[in-house]
Amino acid sequence: MTLRAKLLAAQAPLALALIVSGWATTSSLMALGIGPALVLKDNDRSVLAAERMMESLELLQANALAGAAGRAAGERSTAAARDRFESELAVQEHNITEPGEGAATGRLRARWTAYAKAFAALASGPAAAPLQRRVRDLDALSLAALAVRSAADEVLTLNQDAMARKADAARRAAERNAAIVVAGTIAALALVLASSFALTSRLLRPLGVLAQVVHRFGEGDLEARAPVRGRDEITALAGEFNTMAERLSEYRRSSLGELLQAQQAAQAAIDSLPDPVLVLDAAGAILNLNGAAESLLRPGGGAPSLASLEPEPRAVVERVRQHVLAGHGAYAPRGFEEAVRVASPEGSRNLLPRATPLYSEAGGVAGVTIVLQDVTRLMRFDELKNDLVATVANELRAPLDSLRMAVHLTAEEAVGPLTERQTDLMQAARADCERLQGIVDDLADLSMGVVRRTRA
Repeated sequence: MTLRAKLLAAQAPLALALIVSGWATTSSLMALGIGPALVLKDNDRSVLAAERMMESLELLQANALAGAAGRAAGERSTAAARDRFESELAVQEHNITEPGEGAATGRLRARWTAYAKAFAALASGPAAAPLQRRVRDLDALSLAALAVRSAADEVLTLNQDAMARKADAARRAAERNAAIVVAGTIAALALVLASSFALTSRLLRPLGVLAQVVHRFGEGDLEARAPVRGRDEITALAGEFNTMAERLSEYRRSSLGELLQAQQAAQAAIDSLPDPVLVLDAAGAILNLNGAAESLLRPGGGAPSLASLEPEPRAVVERVRQHVLAGHGAYAPRGFEEAVRVASPEGSRNLLPRATPLYSEAGGVAGVTIVLQDVTRLMRFDELKNDLVATVANELRAPLDSLRMAVHLTAEEAVGPLTERQTDLMQAARADCERLQGIVDDLADLSMGVVRRTRA
């Protein structure tokens, strides 16, 4: 049986659990969706119709009261309210959904008919009718309106109670479906865990054996082999590992001498460098160094260590090492001002630090290679150059001042009048003198700035 078939078999309980859980969830959602739809379909329209009928009745009563008081009632609004009541009552008569709702709607129709007659009688009465008669007709209309309102409220109460019952039924159905879904999910999860644990344990047993062999091989036991049998991909992987291990063992036996020779060549190359070279690990321990660094680190003949350095160069080495270990990449100095002075049998030397990271096989920074470049002669040449610039600037300043003075006096006609052409030439000469004076000042400032930085 192949590994793919075993993995598919291990996933079969999960697929079954997903199917069962999906079916239960779909059934629950469908049941939850039907309940609110029935409530809205059966009862919401009747509730809305009853509320609108009561609003129309209130408007009719207000118009009747206004007419009895002798104020204009608004025939258009009265007709609109009456038509709206008739329209909503017709809707209610065609939306009988609850027990007893038909009888209540019939009573509402009969009471509305009586109210309409009373309203028509009140509206058709003479305007000059006695006050007592108008009060009697208005009382009769109010009693008829109260009866209509009572019948409409009965219809409203029937539908609201039905909505509350259906909401409770939907809630109970939701709780029941939720319990079913939870129970089904727990059962499916238990089944999946049990079956997947058994199948996975059986599937991973050969992988565990192979992992132990790989660990032993990584620890240096090149004779470790994976005794896995079967016909699946794991067995093929174990066979390939055994083949690789055998070839690596042969390669190690055949190339050990070449590795030693390469290491000796690398060490000879480092020793040939005149500048001190240090190879440090991440903890600061010395992994390798050349002869120049060895003479610097153990002046008394003891074991080489960073602790034997003077405080100033040791602080520079530590700062450069921390820069590289922090992941900032190679370290390059910004100038001679970073050079550190170190005493040696040949005299004081100025060493400029440079560093590059050593990467492990995983890609992390495993150490640092630090080169302390001897820049004593270069710094001396730089000082000579600065002295030369300062000397040239000082030597040019005196004759240039005399030349500027002569040109200035001549241009100002202090020694005699000038022609127009001579004046133009003197003005050009004065501009060139000022420009030359600026160059001399810049040279002087440059030499002074470099001297101050070198001394600092």
